This record gives sequence, C-alpha cells and structure tokens, in this order.
Amino acid sequence: MEVIEKFGSPEQKEQWLKPLLDGEIRSAFCMTEPGVASSDATNISCRMERDGDEYVVNGHKWWASGAIRPECKLLVVLGKTSFTGPIHKQQTMMLIPKHTPGVKILRGLKVFGHMGDHAEIIFDDVRVPASAVVLGEGRGFE
Repeated sequence: MEVIEKFGSPEQKEQWLKPLLDGEIRSAFCMTEPGVASSDATNISCRMERDGDEYVVNGHKWWASGAIRPECKLLVVLGKTSFTGPIHKQQTMMLIPKHTPGVKILRGLKVFGHMGDHAEIIFDDVRVPASAVVLGEGRGFE
C-alpha cells in the first residue's frame, strides 16, 4: 500500500489504494527470485519489455508474502526494463492484477515446515498497460 500511496499515479490510487485501505482486497510484493541473490535486487532477472502501449512481463518470483491468499488481487512486481546502463536505473515497479492472463501461482511455500501465505509465481508473457508502471521506467529503487 505504501508504494502506491507515495508513488502511485492518481489513477493507480483510485483503482488500487482505495480498496486496499477499505480492506476489500490485499496485495503482495514480488521481488525475490530463485537462482539469484535477491538480497541484492540489482540481480533480479524478471523482464518487463515495452511493446507499444503495453509491457510484456516474463519472470519467476517466490516468497511473495500474501500472494496465495484469495483476497490478494494485486501484485506489486519489481523487474527490469533495461539490462544496460546504470545498475540502479534498470529496475521498474509495476502493478499487476493477480488474475491477469499469464500470471501463474505455482504453489504455496512453507516456512519452518508450516504452510503460510507465501507463493511461488510465474509471469509468462503477461501483458499489462503502460499505465501499470509506478513512478516511471527505471525508477523502481526510488
């Protein structure tokens, strides 16, 4: 919620922040990826490629807290729109509805042997409008 409140456009706030604050829906943050040291988010490999007025998102995320819950309707996703240039200007954050075609919740993940609400997620040619970008391309670390 804080990302949308601080950096979201008026349209993003109307669409997502209001129902989040009213408790109608929940969101999940998707940054961590298998196979890379996600504690250094410059290592992420999720691709967000511009295609006209849309972006096509492809990547593999896990430990997305809350994503397995049925009331989670929004994924706040950190990925790369550039793989060149300044290393801290390659990342972009997007708001992706959980039920967008190509978003696949693979499984819930156990924590200390107990099922929680963390999820493993695949983004497979997920198309989102350019308006899903938070703050602007390459500004995911701001």
